[in-house]
Amino acid sequence: MWSSDEAAPRMYFIPFPTPGHALPMSDLARLFASRGADATLVLTHANAARLGGPVARAAASGLRIRVHALRLPAEAAGLTGGHESADDLPTREDAGPFAVAVDLLAPLFADLLRRHPADAVVFDGVLPWAATAAPELGIPRYAFTGTGCFALSVQRSLLLHTPQERVASPTEPFLVPGLPDAVRLTRSRLAEATLPGADSREFMNRMFDIERATAGWVVNSFAGLEERYMEHYEKDTGKPVFAVGPVCLVNGDGDDVLERGRGGETGAAAEAARVLGWLDTKPARSVVYVCFGSLTRFPREQVAELGMGLADSGANFVWVIGDKNAPPLPDVEAAAGGRGLLVRGWAPQVAVLRHAAVGAFLTHCGWGAVTEAASAGVPVVAWPVFAEQFYNEALVVGVAGTGVGAGAERGYVWGGEELGGVVVGREKVAERVRAAMSDEGLRRRAGEMGERARRAVEVGGSSYKAAGALLDDVLRRRRHGG
Repeated sequence: MWSSDEAAPRMYFIPFPTPGHALPMSDLARLFASRGADATLVLTHANAARLGGPVARAAASGLRIRVHALRLPAEAAGLTGGHESADDLPTREDAGPFAVAVDLLAPLFADLLRRHPADAVVFDGVLPWAATAAPELGIPRYAFTGTGCFALSVQRSLLLHTPQERVASPTEPFLVPGLPDAVRLTRSRLAEATLPGADSREFMNRMFDIERATAGWVVNSFAGLEERYMEHYEKDTGKPVFAVGPVCLVNGDGDDVLERGRGGETGAAAEAARVLGWLDTKPARSVVYVCFGSLTRFPREQVAELGMGLADSGANFVWVIGDKNAPPLPDVEAAAGGRGLLVRGWAPQVAVLRHAAVGAFLTHCGWGAVTEAASAGVPVVAWPVFAEQFYNEALVVGVAGTGVGAGAERGYVWGGEELGGVVVGREKVAERVRAAMSDEGLRRRAGEMGERARRAVEVGGSSYKAAGALLDDVLRRRRHGG
């Protein structure tokens, strides 16, 4: 670490503006501030309002941390309405202008670096311009991957070796080459960028550009979950992996976890109290928590099948419907006979998963959800929807053994979900929920994973050491001029 006469390392953390990226990056900034770094979290104004509370409390406790808010150049990109986070877009047609607006943050971020130079930038892997902003300053850049080393390794293999192009149908299994385990997928379960006919060359070039630019990979994961894949990805890319997670464990049991992701919003505290109060009335491990993240928008008929499947399962459930503008549902709560609680918009997910009443998590397998379930020791019912989520399912179900599949054999095209129809019917939903809730071996393995996660972040644990190693790397580069 640094000596008493050295200044604390100054680090910037900049995520893509959507909760699935901004939340773990906020946790990450507070984690490094707790280890003595001088941390600046760079957010759009809307996400600064959502995430500023925990940062302000950390600063008030004496940590060197702050939020720097940038105004998204929305109007210059043709985006109206003041929307500054991807989950807040009124229609999927706005995604294109939103992406342009995010790219227009590049000169603003470069100007920030020139006015207030740093010793390191931890940038979101989907913001390649953050890796090259103000290059004349020679600031080391570290890519925050947003997903785990298993999924990164799968994706890299698919792009380089293209085994998916040598099968006859979308449902024919193929082996993903070069991995520590025998991982089999189908074309129907791949991220769009790796499908035959996709413009994968552009995606692959961007991947290699980031590999060249980064000094190392900062990963929200831990050795007890995917150590072999951390070693594999480090060897494959030639860049060190700093696995410092699960970063959600930086949140204690107070306001930070209760308002995580919705700080300052009217009604957030009351909604958290309502959900947790309902859970207090239920027996231990009797509730399945259901949430598909901030970006999933199922077609109406799939929402109905999911709701009635939950009612048919016989389990208690908390179902978070992320789309506050979703059409009216069948009367699921009545069909469940008081066993279900529906939440529109947001719930305090980490606090819910830590609650003793929760026995399983039905999730889209976004990486944040996977690590939050792992840290809480809660089994997963995996229902991937798009992007790398099927790869995360393969890790949780096939390698770690801490989840079961919900039965989704294909995903949805983001923005075109209404054309996707029903992927998992009510009978399968009910059967998979019952299977997860009754499997004692699954529960034991998930509990053991939770113990590994907690040990990883404790003093002397693998993630604790990895955070120290990253700080040492930043200081070494500062002492030797980059």
